[in-house]
Amino acid sequence: MKRFDAEVPARGQVSSHKPLNHFLAEAQHKAYHVAYGALWDRETALDVVQESMLRLVEYYHGKPAEDWPALFRSVLNSRINDERRKRMLAQTKRKLLSLTMLGLTNAGPDEQAVEADLPDKRHDGGYSDPEASVAGSELKQHIEGALGTLSDRQRQVFLLREQLGLSIRETAETLGCSENSIKQHHFRALQAMRGLLSEVWDHEHV
Repeated sequence: MKRFDAEVPARGQVSSHKPLNHFLAEAQHKAYHVAYGALWDRETALDVVQESMLRLVEYYHGKPAEDWPALFRSVLNSRINDERRKRMLAQTKRKLLSLTMLGLTNAGPDEQAVEADLPDKRHDGGYSDPEASVAGSELKQHIEGALGTLSDRQRQVFLLREQLGLSIRETAETLGCSENSIKQHHFRALQAMRGLLSEVWDHEHV
């Protein structure tokens, strides 16, 4: 598959520390795919990566360079979990409003903000079409829908392996887990994607 082309927008100079800047420049693309795979929202993933980069610079710029990968992974995972908790709270509040028959028609600014914060069911991930061929919006939607059914970890592994082209070892280092775990998640993701898309492909190639 074609690689997903995404860049973390620069909102000012991250650091005057050149070695750290170099590390972040190399790590940000992989970090985006990790965040996107977990949160399944492009803008949120970009924000999470950028905030993680800023936190690494603010709190750990004085640490040895060999510690940066683990520290950055820890900061990134922390921000991802923060976003997950935020979503859970928003969803819980909306369910409570619904159960108590309050609805959102006459809701105040806070309740309306909760509704606005909820992730949309249709994800604008910008996922590129398979290199194999058919470039249609309908097929693109099928692929995004199939990706949406994967677990967070399966989706992270799939994006890193299939879109960024990382090796098993590189993917394991990026996610901080074993190579065997990567192999299992990748295999299951491929199985799921092939099963979900088989009918679409059969139809397209008739």
